[in-house]
Amino acid sequence: MPIDDEALRREAKRRVEARNGFYWYLVVCLVVWGILTFVWWMSGGGYFWPAWAMLGMGIALVFTAAAAFLPGAGRPSEDRIEREYRKLKGQAGPGQP
Repeated sequence: MPIDDEALRREAKRRVEARNGFYWYLVVCLVVWGILTFVWWMSGGGYFWPAWAMLGMGIALVFTAAAAFLPGAGRPSEDRIEREYRKLKGQAGPGQP
């Protein structure tokens, strides 16, 4: 099934928006991490509690990066949907919807 120009343009727009979202989230992470580290430092150091926020935000950053940059990430293609449909239809067996 060939993909028309409009579908390619929509997919290109989705990918660009996903990458822009990743870069914005990366900037937010760096700013928040800097602020938390500064507050920790100003409060006398000791136990590095900002690591917990950094860990949580870092996990979200990894998933955001995966959705933005890995091939096949994001919305499923029509081909993948059709293959899954055929697989499920073959498992239904006779007399089952």
